[in-house]
Amino acid sequence: MREAPAYPILANEAARLRSLYSYDILDTPPDARFDNLAEIASSHFEAPIALVSLVDQDRQWFKAAVGLGARQTPREQSFCAHAIASKDEVLIIEDAWADPRFANNPLVTGDPHIRFYAGAPILASNGDPLGTICVIDRQPRLTHPRDARFLARLAANATTLLELHRNNALLHRAAERDPLTGLANRRGLDTALDAAVAAALDGRPCGLLYIDLDHFKEVNDTYGHEAGDRLLCDMADRLSGCVRAYDTVARIGGDEFVILLPAQVDEAMLAQIGRRILKACEEPFIVAGTPLRLSASLGGALAPRHAVEPGELLRTADRALYAAKRDGRGQLLIAGAPATEPPAEDASLEAELYRAIQENQLFLRWQAFHDLESGEVRGYEALVRWHHPRLGELSPAAFIPLAEACGLSGQLDSWVLEAATREAAAAPAHLFFAVNISAYWMARGDIARVVGQVLERSGLGPHQLILEMTERIAIDNAHRAQQHMEALSGIGVAVALDDFGTGYSSLSYLRQYPFDKLKLDRSFVTGIEEDPRGQVLAAGILHLAETLGIGVIAEGIETRAQAQLLQAAGCRTGQGFLWGQPQAAPWLAK
Repeated sequence: MREAPAYPILANEAARLRSLYSYDILDTPPDARFDNLAEIASSHFEAPIALVSLVDQDRQWFKAAVGLGARQTPREQSFCAHAIASKDEVLIIEDAWADPRFANNPLVTGDPHIRFYAGAPILASNGDPLGTICVIDRQPRLTHPRDARFLARLAANATTLLELHRNNALLHRAAERDPLTGLANRRGLDTALDAAVAAALDGRPCGLLYIDLDHFKEVNDTYGHEAGDRLLCDMADRLSGCVRAYDTVARIGGDEFVILLPAQVDEAMLAQIGRRILKACEEPFIVAGTPLRLSASLGGALAPRHAVEPGELLRTADRALYAAKRDGRGQLLIAGAPATEPPAEDASLEAELYRAIQENQLFLRWQAFHDLESGEVRGYEALVRWHHPRLGELSPAAFIPLAEACGLSGQLDSWVLEAATREAAAAPAHLFFAVNISAYWMARGDIARVVGQVLERSGLGPHQLILEMTERIAIDNAHRAQQHMEALSGIGVAVALDDFGTGYSSLSYLRQYPFDKLKLDRSFVTGIEEDPRGQVLAAGILHLAETLGIGVIAEGIETRAQAQLLQAAGCRTGQGFLWGQPQAAPWLAK
């Protein structure tokens, strides 16, 4: 007969272990996020040892450790095995020598010579205790109730990180489909791409088309995100109808699609399917009952002709796509092929955009940030518009790509920053104002000096300005982006990470860069009322941001239920059509 264990066994031990194993975290490599929690605990308590520990069937395993080289200990010696028995309390042992449960424990009588222990249970989302975050000293200690409360807060943060880890593991293991369109998602594409490139290196060339809808953001801005989603589903159906049964059609983000053509593909076949897609997009899309004509731009590449690695093949096609958009949009460009001349209409638009900047045909609209609890306005985001003499009011999606293509980004950015700070300076001082910055600013070496001069001319306080940048801008200019952010912080200007969660590197960028705020992308908000997993993930991001001292603004809120769920999860600020469309500066109308 097996001897009774020297630690308490929970009544629901089997269910507890199932909960633990569902996180798929045991024996995983070190993670800086958990390491950070252990370091915070060690620093706060001035304790030589701090652990993020998980209690397995027969062992205690350390996800993070400060001051201890071992990765695990037997459960029968584990203090944490006792701590999880009272999942609602923090276990504090002020002197292990005086506690009969631990006086003869090998970890007390021998290395690491534990005398003091405090451990707060880490709970699963269903309440099952999984382990603890604990601090250990080689000397006895007295504690204050606030110490237990602080440790409990760290344990709650550990739970958040566990939820993020589990969701990430589930996505990487099983989620290979895009929930909106039913197409493959980025993971599904990567799986197919790895196999196709491997076959290409064995003599069976493959091809890839990178596809982007031109001016799609304008549809969202004008008709709302629900209409935009229906258009994306329509686009997915059209793309699927243009390819063979064994080709892979994927949606990898926003309005970006990829088609992978495996097995014996040459440039002629790639061009043929590309032209078929362009033809399919000539038929108007029906959006909110209105027929709209939206073109698509395509970039193509072949393996092994243009790339011999999956990631490089995708990047090569992406660069070809960028060149296609730069040279006029609505066309296909295969890597290495000469660019076509831009259509006369776009050449005319170039000249008109230049005049618009010089002659103040541009104007601003402001979208408010609201306090989710009180509904009060906390600030505004500046959105540029163009009053075109022939085409009427145009959103940024209609002309920013043109500005980037023809070298007018710098002039456009300068106009927006000058106009936005000038208008904002007339607003009440308690409001903050956000302005988007482009890759042009990241390429400059003097962004802090230029922004400082603009603020001085306008009279807007630096603490009222937030500059928003996307993850892609940071990736493309990694070292310089970090330098610029530090310089901006030095003059009191905050920087926000826009569209958080749409890229693969978002979490690592929160650690690498000193962002003051992040804007939770609308993909986390849309449909959150009916998506329990989405609610957990959003709550996890909010708790993580709070731990890192980063404020969160939720984008794309369209219903009161979304606002209430986000507020309950800890989000304080939101933005979206729930409170109305972007408008002219309301403080100037008073």
